[in-house]
Amino acid sequence: MDDVISTRVVNGNIDNKDEEDITPINIRGKIRGGTTATKMAILFVLLLLLIEVVSATATEGDGEDSNESSFSTIRTRINGIQSLLQSQPGMMLNMIIRVALAVALMINIDAFLKLVVTPILAASIIGAIAAPFTFFVGQALQPIVYSICFYGFDDPFVVAALEATGGKERLLLAANANTGGVEEWHEMGFFNKYFTRWCIKTAAGFIVGFAGLASAIPLVGSVFTALLAGWAVAWDMVYVPLAGIGRVGILRQGASVLAHFWEYYWFGFWAVLIEEIPIVGPVCHVYNVYSAAFFLERVYTKNENKLASAVEGLLGGKEL
Repeated sequence: MDDVISTRVVNGNIDNKDEEDITPINIRGKIRGGTTATKMAILFVLLLLLIEVVSATATEGDGEDSNESSFSTIRTRINGIQSLLQSQPGMMLNMIIRVALAVALMINIDAFLKLVVTPILAASIIGAIAAPFTFFVGQALQPIVYSICFYGFDDPFVVAALEATGGKERLLLAANANTGGVEEWHEMGFFNKYFTRWCIKTAAGFIVGFAGLASAIPLVGSVFTALLAGWAVAWDMVYVPLAGIGRVGILRQGASVLAHFWEYYWFGFWAVLIEEIPIVGPVCHVYNVYSAAFFLERVYTKNENKLASAVEGLLGGKEL
C-alpha cells in the first residue's frame, strides 16, 4: 500500500511539474530566473563604455587639436554638466522633471510588458517562446521614450553647453573660414524650427524603433540597434546647432551628415548604447546631449568636406 501511495505521490509530482511548464506563472518565473542574462547584457554595455573612456583618454595625448583639452575625460564633462545646471536653476529643474518622467515611463512600460504582454504571449506555444524577450523589447524602446520625454530640452541644452564651453564662437569662426558668410548664429525660421525639426526627430525615432527589432537577439541585440540607428540619433541631437552655423534645412544638413558620416556613426553608436542601460538611461541621455556640443566642435572646426561645400554652393542662401 505504501508503495502505491509513494508511486502516486511521485506521479503527482511529475504531473504537477508538467503542468507548471505550460503555465504563465512558470514563464514569469523563468524570466525572473533569466536576470543573469540581463545582468550580463548590462555588464557588456558597461564594458564597451569603459573601452570608449579609455579610447577618449588615449586621444588626449595626440596633440593634434589645440581644443583637445575640451574633450578631456568623462569626469570633466560631468563636472561641466553640473556647473552648467547650477548656473541655470530653471534648466536644472526642467532636467530633473524629465529624468523622473522618463524613469517612471520605462518602469511602467517594463511592468506592462512583464505582467500583461508576457502572460498573453505565454498562453500560446509560439508566444511562450517569444515571451522571455519582452525585456529586450522594452530596452529597445528606451531611446525613443527619452527622445519624447526630453523634447524641448535637448536643443536649448546643447546650445547652452556650446555657449558655456566657448564652442559656439569657435564653430562660428570655423564656419566663416570654411564656407564664408557665417558671422553670427543663425536663427531658424518658423518652418524649420518646428515642422522640419519635428520631421527629423520623428524620422530618428522611427529608425531607432525599426533598428530596435534587433533587440530580440539576446546580449548583442542592443549593440546591433546602436550600430543601425546611432547616426540618426546623433543628427537629431545636433540639428539646431548645425542650423546655427549655417547648415539650415534637411538637404544642407543631410549633405553635411553624409560628408562626416563616420563621425556621426560612432558618436551615435555610443550614445544609443549607453542610453539602453536600464534606469540610468535618462541620465546618460543628458550626458550625451552635453557631449554632442564637443562632438560638433570636433567635427566642424576642421576643414569642410568637399561634398558639403558643393551642396552649400548649389543651395546658396536657401533654407531647404
